[in-house]
Amino acid sequence: MIKKHKNKIILALMGLLLMSVYIFFTTWQERTYKEVHTMYPLEKSKNPKASEEFLKAMEYRIYIKELHPYFDYNSFVMAPLLMKMNYHFKKGVALLPKDSVEDIVWWTLFYKEIYGLLVPPRNDNSMAYENLPPKEFTKVHDAIYRMIMRYPEGKVYFDIPERKTFRFKVMAILVGFYYGEYSDRYIGNTDKDRAEIYAIDHNVLKNLQQVLDKYHLAYNKYINQVKDRKFMDIEYTSDVIAIETTFLAHYTFVNNIQKLPVEICNSKNVYFMIDNSNKIFNHIINNTNYQARYLEERFFKDTSNFPVIMKLLQYRCPNLQPEITQVVQKIDQLNQTKNKK
Repeated sequence: MIKKHKNKIILALMGLLLMSVYIFFTTWQERTYKEVHTMYPLEKSKNPKASEEFLKAMEYRIYIKELHPYFDYNSFVMAPLLMKMNYHFKKGVALLPKDSVEDIVWWTLFYKEIYGLLVPPRNDNSMAYENLPPKEFTKVHDAIYRMIMRYPEGKVYFDIPERKTFRFKVMAILVGFYYGEYSDRYIGNTDKDRAEIYAIDHNVLKNLQQVLDKYHLAYNKYINQVKDRKFMDIEYTSDVIAIETTFLAHYTFVNNIQKLPVEICNSKNVYFMIDNSNKIFNHIINNTNYQARYLEERFFKDTSNFPVIMKLLQYRCPNLQPEITQVVQKIDQLNQTKNKK
């Protein structure tokens, strides 16, 4: 009799537990659905069928985000959620018109942390592209290149403020990753090994020039729509300086020269670097946020070509005086400060 009574209590408790779990997940689902449809009202889309699929994918992205403090992206808990998100994303892409780049906006929104285009929460690089073997990395890297080529002139038919303010940021994320991780295409045991191959690959200059042209186009078209204009201006400026530094480093390395032709010394790209370097330096000196620390690492780490290229311009381009000497002095000052840390 007592055993029977205990069994009834256990069954009742199990029933309550299952009901609680059901209520929790139902409430979570309803809350997420409401959140997504409030942020992205379907009536604002000219492609509602496609957008509806993207919103379903967004619901799963929110589940993933809320579970991520407890589980890595590649955990068994995340696997079915990622599968559903991928399914609805691909379904949405198939329903878009050819001139739309809404797929690129959603892709960046969904995957920028998961694939490591930006630093993910908890530094969880379990699914980061940078961990792929060179052959696989090259495929995804080329896919991002194709996105960059399409993006500035494409249309987004979802007329909400968030889409407009995010428009340039998407380009900055794609370009930053494409340029920053380029050497991962190459086989090498260390970053230095890969950087040496990167330095003599002639395709780098062609690809990065095309990327830079599209980046300039996106900046001119969309920068006025962003909310955090100052932040994105610094991001864009630092990207352009870094890529232009790469062009000059390739030129001197491949041609094995220390002398620069007059046309380089007089180029508008070099003047852009000189004129805007102080903007980057002042940001590094006057801020302690993540962006400032990242820029310091980008321009002053041991593998950076920036200090070397600036000194080369100082010695070989008298027309850049006195501004170039002031830039080099500031570089030396920042390097001394860095070494004292």
